[in-house]
Amino acid sequence: MTRPRGRVALVNLGCPKNLVDGEILLARLRGAGWEPVDDPGEADVLVVNTCTFIDPARRESIEALLEAVAWKEARPGRRLVAAGCMVQAHAAELAREIGEIDAFVGLDELLEIDRKLAALRPSLPAPGPARRLFGANVPRLRRTPPWTAWVKIAEGCDQACAFCSIPSFRGRQRSRRVEDVLTELRRLADEGVREANLVAQDSTGWGRDLGVDDGLARLVRGIGTANGMPPWVRVHYLYPGRITPALLEALSEAGPIVEYVDLPLQHAHPAVLRRMRRPGTADSFRRQLEALENALPGAGVRTAFIVGYPGETDEEFQALLEFVEEGWFDVVGVFEYSREEGTPAAELPDDVPPEVKRERAARLAEAAEAVGWERNRARVGRELEILVEGPAEEAPGRLAARWRGQAPEVDGRVLVAAPAESPAPGAIVRARITGVRSPHELEAEVVG
Repeated sequence: MTRPRGRVALVNLGCPKNLVDGEILLARLRGAGWEPVDDPGEADVLVVNTCTFIDPARRESIEALLEAVAWKEARPGRRLVAAGCMVQAHAAELAREIGEIDAFVGLDELLEIDRKLAALRPSLPAPGPARRLFGANVPRLRRTPPWTAWVKIAEGCDQACAFCSIPSFRGRQRSRRVEDVLTELRRLADEGVREANLVAQDSTGWGRDLGVDDGLARLVRGIGTANGMPPWVRVHYLYPGRITPALLEALSEAGPIVEYVDLPLQHAHPAVLRRMRRPGTADSFRRQLEALENALPGAGVRTAFIVGYPGETDEEFQALLEFVEEGWFDVVGVFEYSREEGTPAAELPDDVPPEVKRERAARLAEAAEAVGWERNRARVGRELEILVEGPAEEAPGRLAARWRGQAPEVDGRVLVAAPAESPAPGAIVRARITGVRSPHELEAEVVG
């Protein structure tokens, strides 16, 4: 048996798309003879897969890199790799400020990490937006529980949101072919995955670069008619204004597609949306949400909003607050505006004081939680399909699970009274909702 070249651990930051990149990095290193481990204390190489989406994400990435420098200096011979979005966007600055980094891996260089790690001196990725697309033929070493996986259906973004810098480093949208996505889904199902989460920066933009009209509808129909799919397939990151009749029909008819709506709206006042360079109004959002509810009855609905955007007045915020109070959403991600260098919004005066941003974020989050309580209370007495994830450590005698309208990690869970013969982790069973524990936590009992 060949002796491993050493042990490698991954610190993964940011979104699920970044997690997929991290899984590719680990698989590449394993193929080059490195042994992946979970505990950085046991590792000889530490890969920090960074995020640079907003200022808090950048701060978290810098803190993780500085902690990794201390990890490296604690034992001679350790090596540190910086990868991901911050490297793609700010590699030269990182190399200048954190000289202890041994290798830099950009978004197009995931399959070159072993070569970069072996080099005598670090080389920086080519500046500018990424261009590559990694498909089903690229191995991944999944870091999620064995029953769930994330699947990137596209890379990059063609939208021109005024506040967002992602296209500057992730690049233009590049869509994977239908057959390539189906190949990966079949392989995941063969590996025991019960739940596949489809992600892209703009899932409704899938296929435009391939010349496919209404592409996401075509992809969803392909999943619905293919054999060997995971029993649950969840679509994330729909873009408002692109919810077509064909997509609604495909979502309603494709058997594996779960009742889930992830529709980041960012605001509800038309003047703020225009400044954001985003489409829609509160009225158009209501129509889209009603159409999605008709296509996916009883769906779990998630969105995200930005408060404190340049120029946001009390009146504009109040319009957003009242829109949330209407009760459309189970979960609302609330973000305070963060100035991103190089974006059109960065040219606007950041004129909402930090304390006002915090106060508005708290008020919006409080309103969203009140709605979450009410939407969950309406589910009491219903039977729902749930995916069991194992014992709930802080709730003895209960199992932690999620129903089809709850995505991993971000949307809450279901606490199930453990029956005499508990379902194994990864099992999908029917459960009756018996109560509400929090805005994002249901109580249930297994049926039958």
